[in-house]
Amino acid sequence: MKKLLSILALVSLIVTACEPADNDVKNAAIKLVTDSEVNISSGSAMGFLKYELINPIEDATVEATADVDWIGNFGYKEMGKITYNVDKNPDEAPRTGVITVTYDSSSFQVTINQAGNPAPTNKTISDFSLTGKYYGMQSGMYNYYLIFNDLGLDGNNSYYVANAHYYFVDLYLLETPADMNHITIPVGTYEFDKSNSGFSNTFTDSFSWYQINDESGNASSKNQISYETGKLTVEEGKVTLEVTLYMGDILEKHTVIYEGDYSFINEAV
Repeated sequence: MKKLLSILALVSLIVTACEPADNDVKNAAIKLVTDSEVNISSGSAMGFLKYELINPIEDATVEATADVDWIGNFGYKEMGKITYNVDKNPDEAPRTGVITVTYDSSSFQVTINQAGNPAPTNKTISDFSLTGKYYGMQSGMYNYYLIFNDLGLDGNNSYYVANAHYYFVDLYLLETPADMNHITIPVGTYEFDKSNSGFSNTFTDSFSWYQINDESGNASSKNQISYETGKLTVEEGKVTLEVTLYMGDILEKHTVIYEGDYSFINEAV
C-alpha cells in the first residue's frame, strides 16, 4: 500500500512539473522604438514611428488611431513602421494630439506637438515695374503672364537679370484683350488657384511664384518661392498683387502695387 501511494505521488509530481506555471506564459506585446514625443512645425507634414512586436500571435493586427482629426492617413506598408499625415495648423496657437497604437491587449502612445501659425509679416512694395507676356489661347482660356519686377527683363525679354526680384502671375481669363496693340488685363479681381484646378479667371500655382536671382541672373529652386494664398486686383491705372508666402519658416504677406501704364509683349503672334 505504501508502495502504491509512493507511485501515485511520483506520477502526480511528474504531471505537475510538465504543466507550465502561469508566470511562464508569454503575452504578445508591442514596443515603441522611436521617440514618444514629436515636435513639428506649423505646416503640413508626413511623419512616421517605428515599433517592435514581442511574442507575436496569429490574427492580431497593429492599429493606430488619433484623438484629433488633424492627424490621420495611417499607413502600414512596411513591417515595424507606421506612417501618418499631419495637417497644417491654421491657428496662431500651438496644438497637441496623441497617437495610440494597439496590438492585441498591448499599446503605446506618441504625442505630436505642432507649432502655431503666426499672423504673417506684412510687406508693401510700390517701386516695382509691371511687364508681361500674352500667350493667347491656352487650354480654352486666354493666358496673361504678369511680371512684377525691380530690374526688368534682359535683352531677350527673359528673367535672367542679375540680382533681380520677380513676382510671376500666370493668369487665365475668359476675356480676350480689348486692344491687341496695347495688351492690358481686364478690370476685375482674380483669385490664386493653389490646386491648379483649371478654373477660369484665376492664376495658377504651376507658374506663379516669387523669384530671387543670384549674381549670375539665375535662381535655384529654393529661391523660387510658391505662394500660399493670393489675389490680383485690376483697376483703371492700378494693379495690386496680394500674396502670402514662406520666407524660410516665416509666413509673410507681400502687397505689390503698380500704378501707371503698361503693355504686355504679344507672344501669341
